[in-house]
Amino acid sequence: MKEDRTFNAPFGKLKGMKIPGKKKPKQEIPLPDHIDLLPPAASEDDPSLFSKAMEDVMPLPNDRVTPEPLDQSAVVQQVRESLRRQDQEVLETLQALVSGKSLFDITCTGEYLEGHVLSLDPRVLKQLKSGELTIQAHLDLHGHVKDAAKAVLNGFLQNCHALGYRTLLVIHGRGLKSDTGPVLKEGVVKWLTTGTLSHLVLAFCSARPCDGGTGAMYVLLKKRPVKSKWKKPL
Repeated sequence: MKEDRTFNAPFGKLKGMKIPGKKKPKQEIPLPDHIDLLPPAASEDDPSLFSKAMEDVMPLPNDRVTPEPLDQSAVVQQVRESLRRQDQEVLETLQALVSGKSLFDITCTGEYLEGHVLSLDPRVLKQLKSGELTIQAHLDLHGHVKDAAKAVLNGFLQNCHALGYRTLLVIHGRGLKSDTGPVLKEGVVKWLTTGTLSHLVLAFCSARPCDGGTGAMYVLLKKRPVKSKWKKPL
């Protein structure tokens, strides 16, 4: 008997086929939460570590460095030479004042003042008055009495000269509220033009308004002498 193919049978070809079942998942082995790879090291505190590091170190008997003794005769000679130069400068200043031959030409107009050594180039003074020269250091004398201001100014100018500074600003105030007048201002002019400082100063003048006006002054120092690097043959 022949099969009846009148009806369509699309799944006929699947007859006899086997469908493979699902594979069972492999069972995972649980790992421990923490694994100690190395044995824990014994902990030591800082003093113990320091003591162990210093075991082979030998302490020095004395860690102070004793400076070499100074040549007393050389020190005395330097002091004497310094005093001699100061005495000579004072004598020269007194002789100039007595004979009327001052080292400075000083001009005072109202509160404005200026002064310079007689040999100074007028163009240099013009540059100083106009503020063209850069100020390298400044000193404020406010709050100082006269004697203290003199000592401070003396040390300031000598230090600046030793450092090679040329243009300075000294603030002295106008002295308008003082019963005795502008004591510091007059004192600065006197100290700059007499005594030790007169040999360091080339010129001075009242400052511009932006730098203190007549309550301050520009000071121009001489160049520091440059010592030769070559030594004289013996």
